[in-house]
This record gives sequence, C-alpha cells and structure tokens, in this order.
Amino acid sequence: MALLKAADDHLSIETLAVAPSRQGCGVGSRLIAFAEEQTKLNGVTKLRLYTNERMDENLVFYPRQGFTESHRGRSDGF
Repeated sequence: MALLKAADDHLSIETLAVAPSRQGCGVGSRLIAFAEEQTKLNGVTKLRLYTNERMDENLVFYPRQGFTESHRGRSDGF
C-alpha cells in the first residue's frame, strides 16, 4: 500500500507498507515506481518521504531506491 499526498512543489509518500510475507519480492520497489509515475503525472519533479530513524529496514531500503537523506527532525512527537 502506498499513500501519496500532493503539495504545490512535490509529492510525498506518507505511507509505504508491504505485508511481511511479500517483503523482498519487489513489491516495495514497484510501489516506489508507481509514486514516481504519479509525481510526473502531477507535474512536479520532487518525490519526498519521511521515516522514523528507528525503522532500520527503511534506512537501508530507501537509499537503494535512489533516495538520499536531507535532514532529521521531529514531527508529531517523533
């Protein structure tokens, strides 16, 4: 599942979730590709996402998908 949110200058991946039984099967990569397509369709050039620093799997997965960390901060108490 991917939950995307449009902003004026970017699209955000608010949630990206893959069932444990399907992890490692390319589902997450396909969801990222879908988000990239939606970014283009929305006429913006930036795709952003946020993750918790405790999500070790995400911190490994997202760079493999081409994402780079821009900063760390607090959001909604996290």
